[in-house]
Order: sequence, then C-alpha cells, then structure tokens
Amino acid sequence: MKSDIFKKERVVVNNPIRFNKEHLLEKKINYDHKGIIGVITDIMLDGVHLVARDLCVTTESYSIEVEHDFTFVKLHIEIEGDNEYCPEDPLEKGIYIPQGHYNLFYFPKIKGVLNYRTKRRKTLEITFTEKYLEQLFYPDLKTTIPLLAEAIANNTTYFMWEKSKSISPKLYILIEDILQCNYTGAIKKAFLESKVVEILSYLFTIINEEENTKINEGLSLSDYDKIIAVDGILKSGFKEKHTLASIAAQVGLNTFKLKKYFKIVFDTTVFNYLTRLRMEYAKQLIAEKDFPVSTVSEELGYKNPQHFTVAFKKTFGYLPSKLKN
Repeated sequence: MKSDIFKKERVVVNNPIRFNKEHLLEKKINYDHKGIIGVITDIMLDGVHLVARDLCVTTESYSIEVEHDFTFVKLHIEIEGDNEYCPEDPLEKGIYIPQGHYNLFYFPKIKGVLNYRTKRRKTLEITFTEKYLEQLFYPDLKTTIPLLAEAIANNTTYFMWEKSKSISPKLYILIEDILQCNYTGAIKKAFLESKVVEILSYLFTIINEEENTKINEGLSLSDYDKIIAVDGILKSGFKEKHTLASIAAQVGLNTFKLKKYFKIVFDTTVFNYLTRLRMEYAKQLIAEKDFPVSTVSEELGYKNPQHFTVAFKKTFGYLPSKLKN
C-alpha cells in the first residue's frame, strides 16, 4: 500500500491472515498523521483477520494505492464514511460501499486505488482465507456458496451484491457485539469466532432467500432503490415522527408496496426497523455519554419513560439501567 497518509508512505504486509490456533493476537493503534486521527483495532484469529477503524478525517478526501499477490474473501462494512476501489485495469470490476452499507467479495488480485471521501470513518473489515471457509462449510463449499466457490475455483472476481447492501438491524447488532466486546484472552477469541460464524451464516442465508425472493416477488431495481431511499430517510430522521403514508409519499410508493417491499429487503417492518435505530442511538447515549434514562427517553419522544424501557428491553433483551453498571 502506498499513500502520503502513511508515515513511511509505503506499507508492506506479509502473512496478512495467519492460522494462529493457540491464541488471539490483538493490537490497538492510536493514529494521528496527515489529518487522520483515531483508533485502529487489529485482531488475528484462526484464518480470520478483523480490522475496526474509528477515524476522523480533517481533509476533504484521501487515496491509497494498493496491490497484492494473495487471494482473499472480505466482508467490508462501512458504518460511517464510504469506500471505493478503482482497479487500474478498466476491464476489471471495482466496488463502492457507501455509508451504512456492506458487501462481501472475493478478489484473486488487486492493483488500483482506494478512494475515501468522508470526514469520518467507522468501519469493520473481516477477511477470511479460503481454507477457513472450506473448513467452516465442510464438507461441500460448492453446495453452500456455489457462486463464491466457483469464483475461487476459476480465480475470478465475486461480489455478493452488485450494489452494496444496506446494513440491517440484525446485522448491526452482530457488528456492535464485535466492536463492543470487552472480553479478553481465550474467552474473547471464542466469542469473536462465534460472532464471525453467526454473521456468515446470516449472510449466506439471506443471499439464498433473496434468490427465491427475486423469482417470487419480482421486485424491480427501481422499487429496490426506493426502499433504499426509505432506509436513508429513517436513518437520517429517526428522531422524527413518521407515518407510513408520509414515508411512502416521499419515495413515490403507496403504503401497501412500502410495507411489502421493505419486508422483502430488510426482513422486518418499517417501524421495527425505526425502533431499532432509536434504541441503538439510546444505547450509545447511555453507555458512552452517561445520559440519564429519563433524558434519553424524552429526547426520543417517549412521554412515559416506562414505555421507552419496555421498547429497549424488547430490542436488546435487558433493561437500559444495565448499561449504567
């Protein structure tokens, strides 16, 4: 990798994913260089490499030239910020992952530029070796993940989705479980390994379901884009009061199609999704900023704090007061 954001301009990584069966390897890097400030957490498991970034960027954008001679499968999640890979060869496929989206992909080789245009980056990248996936989905990777297995066998590029997919509430919970893990040693290793398996199981379940959904439901690309727009409306205005009619009018759908298509894309209802967004925000205020539960309840529009507490427990399985401990 080469960029002026690196202190030595060029970074060479050997053995990027190790098979380290004995113990977990973890390091935290406090980064402050060329207008990029924050923390990078790097964790090595057995055949899995996790990198979490929480960075503030004072410049308008930055780029990294990247080249590698090893194959990998990566799940890239952009919680905040965006990520674009532009290959040097115009005949090769690139990938774009905007804020609040993710994708899983396989590249047999890489030579090109990574572009970042954002003031903040909060990301989680999980990279897997082929051997790890073969062991996980033993005895037949081809049956479980046919398109990915075919790409690996033929040494060709694979994307789980042509357009990166919006992070669902269920996936968001799994991501936060990984990012907020406070265990250490062998317990942390076992916990993270279980969460990685849970994420992969979830992803390959929904991709198989989507193949059937496309046949049975006939959701057009135009309608899909409208549902993604709904996702943006809810994420940017989760504190506001919404009705199905008001949301539907903003994207050009009727309420019946809104409910039906949203369920197809996100596997939940509009208001369950909205509640999840609100509760995630509440958890952050209580856990990280030590806000009183009553204050958070009022900010989210609950007239009765007890109603907020019930919604929080229904979402996470525990009372908000637990975060105070």
